[in-house]
Amino acid sequence: MAAADAPARAFGRSARTETVLTPPSLSSLPAERDQLEFSSRSLVFPRDGDGLLRAWGPTDRPVVLGVEEDGARWRVRAWGTGPSAARAAVRSLFSLRDPLAGFYRWTARDPTLAEAARDFRGLRIPRDAGLYEALVHSVLGQQLSVRAATTIKARLFERTGAVIEAEGVEVPRVPTPGEIARLGEAGLRAVGASGAKARALLALAQREAAGAFGSRRFRGRSLPAAIARLDAEPGVGRWTAENALLRGLGRRDVFLAGDLGLRAALDAYGVVPRAHPEAAARAWADRRYPGWGSYATLYLWRRWVRDLASRRAAAGAG
Repeated sequence: MAAADAPARAFGRSARTETVLTPPSLSSLPAERDQLEFSSRSLVFPRDGDGLLRAWGPTDRPVVLGVEEDGARWRVRAWGTGPSAARAAVRSLFSLRDPLAGFYRWTARDPTLAEAARDFRGLRIPRDAGLYEALVHSVLGQQLSVRAATTIKARLFERTGAVIEAEGVEVPRVPTPGEIARLGEAGLRAVGASGAKARALLALAQREAAGAFGSRRFRGRSLPAAIARLDAEPGVGRWTAENALLRGLGRRDVFLAGDLGLRAALDAYGVVPRAHPEAAARAWADRRYPGWGSYATLYLWRRWVRDLASRRAAAGAG
């Protein structure tokens, strides 16, 4: 196995560093998996303690981050990297550099998200470490519920052995291109991926190995140009491209107008009828949240998930 395809399997106590950072005042650390709802990333919420663990970094050199609240600060543990790099990784993971007050100025003028902005104050976009990781998650999530996609991902991680251990705790990581390639189409079908998704994952793995998804290749591109660039990849349509740009590069200007859940939400809240084209939903976001489409996506989804759960609970109680 080539060195570039042999990530560390375990980190012991000697590989751990500890540091702290003070997050912006408009920040909230997820306390449970549901707070990161619109995809289930490589997260672990340990039973013995607060906080969370997350695999992070290039697929061939992943590290493990541990984050928990410590008063006004966040305590950061990292296995496989130093304090400065760990703090930078946590800032990226939770989009701590985003000037969230700017988004809230727009929600104050919009009855659709004003309440959600108050209820979920400080919620920021949880990131992936790069485009390839985001593309893998997005392809697996195409036209599936979060629960179904999560099940397939768990099988994929298990079949490829895509875990990294930090002092005895196993944390899932995205499989490397080599691990995907060795699994092959039959192996990917066996974990629940459709034939089209299996072929797309194999093509993306090959392209990642060739360096096609480095962030520098997308730096400075307009949103339409970046979407078009990813849309040209096998098995990547607009929804997948937008998801990957939002989560993999942390772009703030991506509204997922083609997402069925968001379209249902916009219809239910009397904003854009579901029968209208995607362009109408995109125009709403451009008008109400210029430059903040990604956060409009997150908060609209958050409100919709909560409201659905409330309605189901009420129906069950009745």
